[in-house]
Amino acid sequence: MKIKRFTNSLITRLALFGIFVVVASAIVRYNILIDFLESDQSEVAATQQSTIASYLAQDIGYRIAERREYLERLAEQLPNQASADPQAMRVWLRERRDLQGLFVQGLFYADRSGMIIADSPALPEHRALSLIGSPDYARVLEGASVIGEPLQGPLWPKPVLPIMTPVLDANGHVAGVLGGVTELDAPGFLEHLQQARLGPSGSFMLVSPTRRLVIAANDPVLVFTPLPAPGGDLLLDQALTGFRGNGVGRSANGDNEIKAIASVEGTSWFVIASLPLAAALPTVDRMRHLIARGSLIQAAAIFVIIGLAYLWFFRPLRRAADLADRMTRGETPLSPLPVVRRDEVGHLTMAFNGLLARLKVHQAELQHQAHHDVLTGLPNRMMLAERMRQALARATQQNTGVALLYLDLDGFKPVNDTLGHKAGDLVLQEIAQRLRRVARHGDTLARLGGDEFVLLAADLAAPLEEGARVLAEKCIRVVSEPVLLAQGEFSLGVSVGVALCDGRCDADTLLQAADRAMYAAKAQGRGCHVIASQAMGCDHLSAPAGTAGKNRPAGSAHN
Repeated sequence: MKIKRFTNSLITRLALFGIFVVVASAIVRYNILIDFLESDQSEVAATQQSTIASYLAQDIGYRIAERREYLERLAEQLPNQASADPQAMRVWLRERRDLQGLFVQGLFYADRSGMIIADSPALPEHRALSLIGSPDYARVLEGASVIGEPLQGPLWPKPVLPIMTPVLDANGHVAGVLGGVTELDAPGFLEHLQQARLGPSGSFMLVSPTRRLVIAANDPVLVFTPLPAPGGDLLLDQALTGFRGNGVGRSANGDNEIKAIASVEGTSWFVIASLPLAAALPTVDRMRHLIARGSLIQAAAIFVIIGLAYLWFFRPLRRAADLADRMTRGETPLSPLPVVRRDEVGHLTMAFNGLLARLKVHQAELQHQAHHDVLTGLPNRMMLAERMRQALARATQQNTGVALLYLDLDGFKPVNDTLGHKAGDLVLQEIAQRLRRVARHGDTLARLGGDEFVLLAADLAAPLEEGARVLAEKCIRVVSEPVLLAQGEFSLGVSVGVALCDGRCDADTLLQAADRAMYAAKAQGRGCHVIASQAMGCDHLSAPAGTAGKNRPAGSAHN
């Protein structure tokens, strides 16, 4: 058995084949492979550096965009009365700064004159500053969010990054500027990048071409230091003028390096990932010495041997590869590859067959995840949209109606904030199970996100409002039942907005009408439902002028 296994082993055949190849083709390989290895490994190393630079640039861009978008959201939420009261503004800024630690070094608000009237933490030096002379401030007054250049000074001993965004009044005019400041090496910003190690000899720098300054680097000595004078590194000079890509440049000590440059989105900055050329080509010198030592003997029949060996050894592998390639192009259906021999090729084929089986399972899982909410297992917005289109099409063909119930939980946020997100998730899962029991066979219960659910009831007979009212009251009743958690018993409510349609409206309009009806229900108090009027939805909504209820049928109300 062991002898048979040894003779069937592809490793044995390759070892015997390799002896002939190494002995016979040393000189040929020396003349051909060395140049190939040098160029190929240089290209591979350059591609790797480009990948690293792009990844770092994308990561930095994402973290900057996260802070800019958060600041823009704060500007939209800023109360109008707070801007007129510096004390109220400071309280508001302190609460937002404590809530989200993206601007640990502070938030500030300046009016159109450029004077900082409120900040958190409160620094007297801020209120003595004026931004009116800053070109970045002028751009913000024009309505644009601006990511400033890194700063360092008496107020911020460590390098910081300022970001500013306009605050608009009710008429859409710029009323002031909201700004935030974060240290470059703050946790969650560039700290992890400065601690990164790109192999034993690789390095990276984040550069501001405007200031010719190193903003961040894995070498702390280089942080916030000026770039070398022009002419020392031609590739760096090209990068400062807009070049993005890879090439060979010079390090600070004069060694050649493979460098890749990638822009940071949303800024003028760029990332340089460097690798010494000697470290990028470690195998070339070893291969040169190895081939030189074996270059004394060459066999004239090397190419014949290679051809015969390829036909004999790799025929099953080639057939399997051709079949897999046809499957990839869709010419043949996905099916297991035939196992010809029980050698390494056979093991590889069986491994491929196992991978193919897992791929099919994984594709099914991805398909499910793409259309279902991860927490509750309910259909998500994408599947809901498809079900709505199908239901509306059937309603038109079969002369039936569709009811869309938009449900928003009342009292969920205090539970979520007090007990934590884990308890909130348990509550959402419990509510989803209850609403499943209310839904009829053929209805679709979906979760849109947060504490918002949608129940799509299709194939309703007239009168549509009666069936929708019954469903809404059932939903209100099951949600109002106490929820038992480890921390105790909690009661929730639900506001339900209902939109009805006979098939002559589109899905988006129906959903928007139900959404507006839900807000009308929420305005009437906990546990209410409102059936949308035509003014809330589209012209073809099949509903009365507007009805509302609170766990029971109620009189008409225009909303």
